[in-house]
Amino acid sequence: MPSSFDPHHVSASYSSLASAYIDLFASPEQAELEDRELIAAWAGQLEGPVLDAGCGPGHWTQFIADAHRPATGVDLVPEFLHFARRNFQKPDFLRADLAQLPFEDHHLSGVLAWYSVIHAPPAELPQLLGEFARVLKPRGKLLLGFFAGDQLEAFGHQVAPAWYWPPGELELLLETSGFSVLEVGTRTRSTARTHGQLSAQKAG
Repeated sequence: MPSSFDPHHVSASYSSLASAYIDLFASPEQAELEDRELIAAWAGQLEGPVLDAGCGPGHWTQFIADAHRPATGVDLVPEFLHFARRNFQKPDFLRADLAQLPFEDHHLSGVLAWYSVIHAPPAELPQLLGEFARVLKPRGKLLLGFFAGDQLEAFGHQVAPAWYWPPGELELLLETSGFSVLEVGTRTRSTARTHGQLSAQKAG
């Protein structure tokens, strides 16, 4: 396991598996119904520009975009961005590091981070959450998808080392990063690791 977090190392790992990843995940219809319903309900609260942070092949960026909610997807994996630009017309797609987002302060109404911070070690995650808070408007909304566990620990994800987070610990971290947590939930899945979801609002 790398001794320090390098998002470009993670990006290179995803690049090597991009074709298989796209085949498995590049449409919301391939996701669980509960995920589609949750993300649709969250996006429906928003008006103004939104960000899909770590957008992968862009399927959720397209899913949340509409005329009142222009969406931008950012990712570091060139193969994902190429696929997204070729297949989805409504959103914009940019190559960017989540720790240095190319947006002005207080610009966005919402940030979706759906399993996009799972590889960030605990010491590095506050920087990413702080960056999400920076680009969100006051009372802007954040929705996180993550792997939930009974204790904070790393595991050997197929692409790169990832982390289980106890929902309560992640909630506390968000609160210290300028957010008020609105809802936390988990869902046990028979064929996959336990899903966690957390919605939060930037302080007004």
